Parts: sequence; C-alpha cells; structure tokens
Amino acid sequence: MSAVRFWNRLSPWTRDAALAVLAAGLTIGAPALDFLILGVNDPPIGMAQRGWPWLLMVLAASAPLTLSRRFPLSSVIATGMITLVSVLIGQNLSPWPVMIGAYVATYRCERRRLPVLVVGAPVWMLTVAVIMSGALRPSDVVYAIGFALMPVSFGYALRVQRDYAFQLQRLHIAERQRAQAEERARIARDVHDVAGHHLSAIRLRAMGGRREADGEDALRTVAELSAEALSEIRGLIEVLRDDEPRLTELPALATRLSCPGLTVTVKVSDLPELPERLHGCGYRIAQEALTNVVRHSGASTAEVSVRVAGTDLVITVEDDGTGADTVREGCDRKGSGLRGMRERAEQLGGSVVAGPRSPRGWLVHATLPVKRGLG
Repeated sequence: MSAVRFWNRLSPWTRDAALAVLAAGLTIGAPALDFLILGVNDPPIGMAQRGWPWLLMVLAASAPLTLSRRFPLSSVIATGMITLVSVLIGQNLSPWPVMIGAYVATYRCERRRLPVLVVGAPVWMLTVAVIMSGALRPSDVVYAIGFALMPVSFGYALRVQRDYAFQLQRLHIAERQRAQAEERARIARDVHDVAGHHLSAIRLRAMGGRREADGEDALRTVAELSAEALSEIRGLIEVLRDDEPRLTELPALATRLSCPGLTVTVKVSDLPELPERLHGCGYRIAQEALTNVVRHSGASTAEVSVRVAGTDLVITVEDDGTGADTVREGCDRKGSGLRGMRERAEQLGGSVVAGPRSPRGWLVHATLPVKRGLG
C-alpha cells in the first residue's frame, strides 16, 4: 500500500512521464535481458540494427505517452504509428509502448471513443504481424487479437471499478444530504411546536394578568415561559451546527430547564469512549423527553439517567407529573415528542419505550446499540 500512496501523491504529469519511462525501459531492457541470460543476439521480435537509430525510435514511440492524460486516444495512435514505421524500416520495436498506451487510453478516454480502441488495437497488431511474418496462420490471428485486446480489457476493468467507486461516493453524499435535510425539517417542526406552545401560553397568561389586581404573578410566569421557550429553541437550533452535542452536556441542559416548581437532575455514569453520533442521538432523545416534561406533565421533579448496560447505551427520563396519557400520545401524533425520539433511535438500530410509571408520572426508556453507533 505504501507504493500506491507514493504513486497517488505524484503529480499527474509526473505519473505520465513515469509511464513513458516505463515503456522505454521495457522496450530497451527486454532484449538486453534475453542477451544477458540466453546469449540471444537477435530476439524473435527482430531488432536487426540496434544502435542510435533504434534508440531514437524507442524514445519517439514512448514520448507521446507523456501527453496521455490530456490526449489519451491521440497519444496511443501516435505511439502505434511510430512503432509501425519502425517495423517498416527494419527497426522493429517491441509493442510495450503501444500496450501501455492502449491501457491508459482505455482507462482515460471518453466512453464514446472506446470502440476505436477495441477495433483499432487488433487491426494494428495484425498489420504488424503481417509486415513482419507475411502470411498468418489462423492460430497466429487468434494470438495477435488476444494479445492486442489484453491491455484494453485490463484498462476497461479498472475503468469500471473507478466509475463504481465514484458512483458509490456520490450515493453516500446524497444519502448524507438527505438525512441532513430530514433532520433540519424535523428541527423546523419542533421549533414551530415549541414557539407556538409557549407563545400561546404567554398570551393567555398576559390576558389573564390584565384582569388581576396584582399582575406580578402573571409577569413572573410570562418571564419563565419565555425563558423556557428560548432555552428549548436554542437547544433545537444547536443541531444545525457541525459538532454533535455530547452526553456530558446534559447537566447544563438540566440547569437551563430547571425553574421554580420543576427540578431536573442528571446522573451520567462513567461512560466508555463512544462515537459522536451516539452522543448526539442520546443527547437529543433526553432533550426531547425533558422538553415534553416541561410542556405537558406538570411535574415537580424529573430525573435523567445515562449508563452503558452490556452492549447498549441506556437512557431513562422519569418525572412525577400528572399529565394524561392522551396528552403525551397527542404530542406524538403531531410530529414531535415520542415520534421524534423513536425515529432518532431507529436510525441507530435502537428503540424508545414510553408510558406511565407507578405510582405516578411518566417514563421514557431509550436503548441504543453501541456497535451500531460505531457504523
């Protein structure tokens, strides 16, 4: 993998130059290897006149590969024509530059030009074979066509893999954007519910205060309701930030929601290292449960407990309110409260159960698998 990382760190022009050097090196090195190991003076490919003319032909055939990124099809055509000319004048070059050029062109050229390579590579190889050998046997034709299509097939296979990876990346981005859009829509609905509820309560309290001799109590209630509304809306808007809230921020949330007549306490056990998405999901579930306590229960105390049991993160929110069950379920049907908590938990493979607790009050119990939160 270190070689792949090194290659990917190179600039595009450096990679193309490296391909040209590789093609020239293979063309020069293969005959030299035959001579050193086997003592063959005239390899089967027929390089009868090795010297400066032959070396210049090798460099000329390899040079167009330096432009294969910008002109993939033109560069392999130029390499093929130079190699064909070398065969005609007796400076027979090996097909390495053409094979590398065909692979690169198949990988990089436009899809509509791929048929040119599929047809052109076998035609070129057969032409070279006829010039060098004269008449061809059927087996020679099959061998030449297969040899010509080999780099094209390899380049096309890598091209398909690249396109699939690109499409998969785009799909992941689209799914993430869709999830963010759904989350923002849910936050917008919650902001609407919170603002509408508190503003209605403030209006009713203010109208009642006008008929009272002493409006001090009404003004105090209005102040408390407006503070609660601002606190809840700030908590909901926080989800639009890049950083997810953490479970360790629940005590601060409890402080903001506590008011005269309602005491909120939080117990967070020693938690192991958890992924950010698990922190964010658990925090939002506890926040929505406490919001429903403030809005609907009439409770005097509420307690939040966060702990890890086995492979699950368990969050419970209990209160001693007297709110009717139908009120809590009604909140669920309106698109906030319980339904929002359940949707969050289900995204991580968890669940939320809510209902009356004995002897009075309401209980919300959320279970979030830690392993799913790691995904």
